Amino acid sequence: MRPSTALPFVLFGLLAICLPAATADVLTTSDGLVIEGKVTKTENGWYRIETADGIVELAPEGVVSVKEGEGPRTRLIADQARLSKGDARGWFAYALRAEAAGQPDLARTAYERVVAIEPGHKAARRALGHEQHGGAWLPSAEVRRKQGLVRYRGRWMLPAEVEKASTAPARPTLTKAADVARAHKLVAMLAGEDKVVAQAARVALAKSDEGLKLAGAKRALVDANPKVRAEAARFLGELGDEEALRALIFSGARDVDPDVRRAAVLAAASFGHDDTAVPFVRALGSENLRLVANAAQALATLGDERAAGYIVKRLVSHGSSSRNFVAFVNQVSYVRDYDVEIAQLSNIANPDVATLLEGVILDVKVLDASFTKTWIEPILVDSLSELAGRPLRNKAEAMDWFVENKQRLPDFPKKPNQRAPRRSKGKVIGVPANG
Repeated sequence: MRPSTALPFVLFGLLAICLPAATADVLTTSDGLVIEGKVTKTENGWYRIETADGIVELAPEGVVSVKEGEGPRTRLIADQARLSKGDARGWFAYALRAEAAGQPDLARTAYERVVAIEPGHKAARRALGHEQHGGAWLPSAEVRRKQGLVRYRGRWMLPAEVEKASTAPARPTLTKAADVARAHKLVAMLAGEDKVVAQAARVALAKSDEGLKLAGAKRALVDANPKVRAEAARFLGELGDEEALRALIFSGARDVDPDVRRAAVLAAASFGHDDTAVPFVRALGSENLRLVANAAQALATLGDERAAGYIVKRLVSHGSSSRNFVAFVNQVSYVRDYDVEIAQLSNIANPDVATLLEGVILDVKVLDASFTKTWIEPILVDSLSELAGRPLRNKAEAMDWFVENKQRLPDFPKKPNQRAPRRSKGKVIGVPANG
């Protein structure tokens, strides 16, 4: 395996991950993270850590210490074999020990075992971040969404509060740039090919402050590596904090990589707002054809039929319906004044030159225009095909389909509706916060 240049990480995994039975050492890195596995040194002085999930090599400057003997994770994994599948009490005690030992993923898996055996186990449910709502146990975040609340900057707010907070200047934080850079690095590790590194980074992020995760992921959204940007978009969608929504929409419209744009659009759509398509519809009127193409593809990804008419409008007009004018003017420059400065032994007179425009400016209305087919047209047709649910080969077929279906196609409301509730369920990143 190619040596990893990523700075140290903690090796956390699922229950299926087991460490080698031979020896298990504890390696601590300069970032305070821990890896458990068989540690040896290579000929070039790098540290080689063998785990059942792979082999990782770290540069010596990133390693603080190596302690011989089993670490807490190795012992916890060994203890799993002694537990009965139906022993809810035993799995709950195991979960408490795993949590105390700083192994949140093992703890969470054990809590899930407990509720699978005993669905009404209140302590395990609370540890998983669940609460009762309507006679059923639901994740606390889902309950908040059902109550009409929105997650923004780490807090649950009413939609009106979110609107107010989003327009107010952000409060200064005490977050250190080094901590944000580390969170950025961890998000970047999620996109790597090394399974051990990716899993370790995910759980390390789960133990980080929510604001730090958000800041690091937003920074990773503009990383030089497109794979990192795409992973950052997915991670922000999982976090579910709407402070990231604007950045995701921007990436969905502006990023140069199609995979990043798609990941960003899907992440933005996961927030469940009825007006997610609106910024992309507006971008169809841009004079920047690349932005128009990206916006059309984003609308196809969203699958919002209400955008069909606006794609057709752009297909026909080849642009926005901006105001036009014609000007007949004469431009005359003249010296308005002199600024006199003292430069050592002489006076310097700098002329103040102004410009006078004389003539007439008239509004005009374009009655007819002809256009040649451009590269943007096939993209618009393909996007409309996605919304139509069938292939449209050219502009003429696109127009025919729209004429046949425009009566049934919905449109955006004239007045914005109250924010729609977010998706009913979100993905879990490591160990979610309770509420």
